[in-house]
Amino acid sequence: MNKLTTAVAAIALLVAAIAVAFAYQAISTAQTISSQLTQLQKSLDEVARNVGGLRGDIQELRSIVASVNKTASAAYAEARLLAEVASRPAGSLTVRYAKLFAASYEGDVYVLTDALGRRVLAVPRGLPQDMAVYYREKYRPDVVVEYPVGRAVFMSSTAVAMAYRLYVETSRVDVLRSIAGIMWGRQYDWYLPEVKALLENGTIADVGPANSPNFEKLAALKPDVVLVYFYPGPYGTEAVVKRLAQMGISYVVVNEFQEASPLGRAEWIKFIAVFFNATKDAERIFNSVEARWSSLMSLVADLERPRVAWFIIFGGVLYPAGPGARELIRLAGGRYAYANYSKVDMEVVLKHRNDVDILIWSGYGLSTVEDLLKAEPRLKELRPVILGRVYAYSPAFFQLANAYPERVLEELVWILHPEVSPPGNFTLFVHLR
Repeated sequence: MNKLTTAVAAIALLVAAIAVAFAYQAISTAQTISSQLTQLQKSLDEVARNVGGLRGDIQELRSIVASVNKTASAAYAEARLLAEVASRPAGSLTVRYAKLFAASYEGDVYVLTDALGRRVLAVPRGLPQDMAVYYREKYRPDVVVEYPVGRAVFMSSTAVAMAYRLYVETSRVDVLRSIAGIMWGRQYDWYLPEVKALLENGTIADVGPANSPNFEKLAALKPDVVLVYFYPGPYGTEAVVKRLAQMGISYVVVNEFQEASPLGRAEWIKFIAVFFNATKDAERIFNSVEARWSSLMSLVADLERPRVAWFIIFGGVLYPAGPGARELIRLAGGRYAYANYSKVDMEVVLKHRNDVDILIWSGYGLSTVEDLLKAEPRLKELRPVILGRVYAYSPAFFQLANAYPERVLEELVWILHPEVSPPGNFTLFVHLR
């Protein structure tokens, strides 16, 4: 029995030893596997770090490539823009007589200088944004106006008359329709029939006096441009121009009345035409004016020159012809009667009462010789008054003369030389009966 117990115990001990051996081997194997797994994790972490760095490198490369592409794209766009600009025809509008404005162009973009020397950039509606930016940066204009303008406000009736002539002689109804407002609009008598009608029915707004317009009403018209004239002083338009600038309303300065010659004043139609996309029409109109002007001068060049008195008496003071009127007398084939006098008054006029052939009263409002003698009874002694060769401005003169200078000269030729150019229907002068 003891031997059996001993044998069983020995066997149990052996089994236990074997179990311990297997357990140790399992632990050892597990440790080895764990160690290998730890090393593998380290390797994987290293790979992950490398992959992360690689991703950063890839992202950086992508950014560089994108930047290069963007730069190349911008360079290509700029090169294409410059090539397009270079391909545009460039030049200047022909300006032969006017001294107070200039106009050049690059394709359909105009660079103007107005009567105050301000740089005006006139660009067509729909001009691509990159092109618009290019020209703004190139010329740094004082004002940018998109043309053709849809809504314009005018300060002077003489500028309206030029726009009206564009409308009439080109059948451009859009030019007439673009006149949204006129300063003093309903204070004038109008000799432009459609303008008169549109003012009367309210289609064209009267925005008040030129030296103090109704700015609220003007702004409500939302004009694309205001065509102003400028002269300083308390009764001038300087304050108006400053206020328009403060309000951010685009304006251009049209001082055609300051030009020395009638053709110089008329040539401003080319400046105004830019804003209506009508420069070719204006050029054609002005060429016809110039041709008619030349033909009238040629007609009277070799004729005997009658002596012309040209003055007005206002408030008891006699105002004689200025340089412009004297030049008109010469061009129409006459002689200024008082050319040898630096001062002309009634004493001079009466002294030469029998030496004058024609009298032109440089104002309007007179219809008969009796009206003239009410202004100054002593004029009855003048030879032209006795012979019935007395003329005055018509009420339309100051509104139309700058836009239609050839008509002024033509009617003067009728007055001075009816023997070669029989009078037609006077519109700018009236014959006092």
